Amino acid sequence: MTEKERPSILHSAEVKLDVPPVWYAVRTFNCQELRLGEFLTENRKEYFIPMTYAEKRNREGHVRRVLVPVVHNLLFVRKDEPQRQMLRLLSECNLPLNIFRKEGTGECYEIPDSQMLEFRSLCDPNFKDTLFMTREEADAKPGKLVEVIHGPFAGMTGKLHRVRNNFYFIKTLVGIGVMLRISRWYCRVVEEGEKKLGE
Repeated sequence: MTEKERPSILHSAEVKLDVPPVWYAVRTFNCQELRLGEFLTENRKEYFIPMTYAEKRNREGHVRRVLVPVVHNLLFVRKDEPQRQMLRLLSECNLPLNIFRKEGTGECYEIPDSQMLEFRSLCDPNFKDTLFMTREEADAKPGKLVEVIHGPFAGMTGKLHRVRNNFYFIKTLVGIGVMLRISRWYCRVVEEGEKKLGE
């Protein structure tokens, strides 16, 4: 299944190339992230909602796999206009919401497009044994900073966490953490003070 066949996961729109590619993280309330996504679709905005498969039983007792949000009340929207216009558009949505802002400054937290590409690839609902958690839960798990050097996630940096004899790669973004099982031989430790990839 391609991304175009999963519009509730990633909705693409025509993006103005003269605007730096960054994303906003938006918090909704009362599980309204899908409704916000519909509003953004109507206004030709690109957005991303992390999704996963869950089993749902219908009235006849049949079970089917359906896509559902990984966590409620979280959505990422691509900034393709100046901040003032983006905030004005979001204010026109008849839903309560907040944009994640930097502590101390109140400025909107901007996520580089490269980080969103990594995060979206980790959130592929077709991956098995993917665990999602809050950022606080992810930050609390012990581990070393590593760079993945083999496999589909080569080049990514994150935390290598060990549970008994199994190893997991943890990547966090605003408000959410993703944990995937990985071979430790696919990772190399990033030494303290070492310049990270992409910096």
